[in-house]
Amino acid sequence: MLSIEQKNINETKFMELLARLNIDLTEISKFLDQVDYFNKPASAQYSGAYPGGLCEHALKLAHELGVLCNAYCPGKYTEEDVIKVALFKDLYKATMYEAYMKNVKDDTTGQWTTQPAYKTREATARPVFGNAGLSSYMQIKKDIELTDEQIEAILHASP
Repeated sequence: MLSIEQKNINETKFMELLARLNIDLTEISKFLDQVDYFNKPASAQYSGAYPGGLCEHALKLAHELGVLCNAYCPGKYTEEDVIKVALFKDLYKATMYEAYMKNVKDDTTGQWTTQPAYKTREATARPVFGNAGLSSYMQIKKDIELTDEQIEAILHASP
């Protein structure tokens, strides 16, 4: 779990990376707010399955992708390429999961408590355009100009 402070720090870092693109962020910011992006998990059960996990994952990916591009393809990819692919490849996940309260038994006390958990929303309750990459691309294409290579990376970076 991330603290509220850490989620706020991650949101600030995310928006700072977007600001480096030198584009109008009005529509993207509206979309991120509309889907509550900064409070969404990266998955329902695995790594990042907590509020803020999706943004945290995108920031980690941006860092690692930048390191790999510089190590293996120095000078080939710009900071803009890395930012766009890393921050937008899993954008669809912001609409994919919904929170619910789950009953959990504490092994040490034997007491039952409720904790937040996530489940995948029904496909009819969210935008689905095909696979994960295509869904992410379709959600961002109207707000961000992407090169063919950036589109290909987003389309094929997701399972």
